Amino acid sequence: MLPLENLLLFVPAMALLVMLPGPDFALVSRVALLEGAGAGRAAACGVALGITVHTACAIAGISAVIAASATLFQILKYAGAAYLFWMGVQALRQKTRPVAHEGDEGAVAPFQKQGSLARAFRQGFLTNALNPKAILYFLTLMPQFMSPVAPAEPQLLEMGAITALECLVWYLFLAQILGRVRRVFAAPRFQRWLHRVTGAIFLGFGLRLALAGND
Repeated sequence: MLPLENLLLFVPAMALLVMLPGPDFALVSRVALLEGAGAGRAAACGVALGITVHTACAIAGISAVIAASATLFQILKYAGAAYLFWMGVQALRQKTRPVAHEGDEGAVAPFQKQGSLARAFRQGFLTNALNPKAILYFLTLMPQFMSPVAPAEPQLLEMGAITALECLVWYLFLAQILGRVRRVFAAPRFQRWLHRVTGAIFLGFGLRLALAGND
């Protein structure tokens, strides 16, 4: 387990890192504003699950293998970039649609709502799991908080669990807040603006990821 003094440093440091705007932030915000707090919460759960995948890979040594192999890291990097590009194009192509407010009886068919939640969860998971920068966080940032005299695996597990929990709490909070104010932004004009802005953001993140390390 982490020494107490290291834990007290790690928790706020990782919380600040989690709250920094990035692809996960853009995705949860977009989903919550367009589809409601429920879909936003599903996306948040997907993001948290992505963190657990990175944790498991770090403990198993898979992350170190990927980071040490230029080919494997490039494959993951371009896969993540391609997914962000795809998300951006989908956002730019998406048309406006009537907003069904949460609590409106019969506004959304049950199977449509389940499909929306599953899609949001899948998007959150893939956005995080395909992010190669998360691998670097586990391999470069987290060891700085680890005790060299204690086994690495339990410490990585603890830090991964803390990171996943902080991601979950932060994005659940964000989804809830944005889900509450989405009535204000139900106008087609705002939806068109949101599609364009988030599409450009995803394309920008994808381009930055694809070009990272290529200078």
